[in-house]
Amino acid sequence: MSSRSVVAESRKSHKYQPEDIEEISDIIARWFEAIRAHETNKVLFGVLTDDPTTPSDQATGTGDTLWNINYALGQVVVDGVVKDIDALADFAIHSGSFLTGLTSGKSCRARIVAKNVAGTITVVAVKGTPATTGSEKAPSDADVQAAVGANNQWIELAQAVLNRTGDTSVTQAQYNQFRPILGVTVDETFGDL
Repeated sequence: MSSRSVVAESRKSHKYQPEDIEEISDIIARWFEAIRAHETNKVLFGVLTDDPTTPSDQATGTGDTLWNINYALGQVVVDGVVKDIDALADFAIHSGSFLTGLTSGKSCRARIVAKNVAGTITVVAVKGTPATTGSEKAPSDADVQAAVGANNQWIELAQAVLNRTGDTSVTQAQYNQFRPILGVTVDETFGDL
């Protein structure tokens, strides 16, 4: 018998006593809450961000900042509502004006989220405040909540960073690892197990 079979067999034969369950009831409650949250708010597949079709750019001085990303098609669940998200080229995080504070040597981080307003799900970007490259911070959960509306649910899809490296030059990156795992922030919910 393999060691895996022995472990499985020992689990089957273990008889839990009420005090055993009582000791771990808070852990079990958190697991069930994580599963509930996962079923209510998640990325089912796709909606991955990438470099834009039309490159982001910066006009000289305080000229217009153009910050684009592409995202792939996919499907999300936000507050129990399932939504197919079509692929989009050149989703504008910022355009049509100067991104205030984004001077040479500074960067800005944005959170890309899917929000549910009265059953309608849309993708929006919430920008942070530009800061010296390497010290820029993403908007807080409270900042995102304020941007999407006090009673509206949202999930994070990605984060994006725009770096101004010179008067008219920018670089950018997108990070897809910020989307929820099991609908929760794992280190906060299960960090003490």
